[in-house]
Amino acid sequence: MDETSSSAVHQNLDTAYVNLAALLRYLRQREFTGRVHVQLVEYEADVYLHGADAPRVREIDLTSGREEEGEEALQRLLVRAVEPGGLVSVYLGEEEPENGAHDFMPAPGAWIDFDAESDAELSPEMREWQDLLRVSGELIAAIERATLSTGADFDALFRAARLELSDDYSFLDPLTERFEYVSGGVVRLHAWPSADAYVSSVCECLRRIAAKISTGARGGRIRERVALELAVLARRRQTPLTRFKFIQHFDRIAGTKVL
Repeated sequence: MDETSSSAVHQNLDTAYVNLAALLRYLRQREFTGRVHVQLVEYEADVYLHGADAPRVREIDLTSGREEEGEEALQRLLVRAVEPGGLVSVYLGEEEPENGAHDFMPAPGAWIDFDAESDAELSPEMREWQDLLRVSGELIAAIERATLSTGADFDALFRAARLELSDDYSFLDPLTERFEYVSGGVVRLHAWPSADAYVSSVCECLRRIAAKISTGARGGRIRERVALELAVLARRRQTPLTRFKFIQHFDRIAGTKVL
């Protein structure tokens, strides 16, 4: 959804000055039909109103990619919206999207991967995700090469890291089969985290792998090998790595200076 929509009644009201609970009560009393969008740090929510009916709420934690709806989501939203610095916008006449799709999330569909036969058939949003998965696959492959050079089992380490993070990033759980990495750089995804959550989760997995292989007397040299792989990738793919905010994680992944 374009948050500069012409249906806007109010836009970018600061939560320091807006009591969200009172605003929702006011709108319901006037039988307002539309959407209230709330944006906070690493968090977004939409409240759909239809007259005096109970509001429908959908929220997403952009850090973890976790999304919820219902009464508990409303209560969490009301608590969060007390914090100053958030933005509240009200849109007239906008109905809840079908199939539970969030305005700020990709629409559900088939596996996303960069081996699709025809990019022309993809929407601009899906092409952006395809680019994101492509460069993430190249990043994972770089750490895979560094890991294999030490004789360690990359697949086992990657699986373990994903399991460790699955409480915060449920799509990483190997048991759900919503994320797949094929050796050499192919990533497929059948989940809909935010792009920021996806980037953060992949980088944290790779940081944990690098930390596990960089132990003992050879730890320093191994970290240098990881940094070298990342530096080579950065020179070759700097534009997409910067656009998707991967490159800012490189030093942390390697545990040493990369660029």
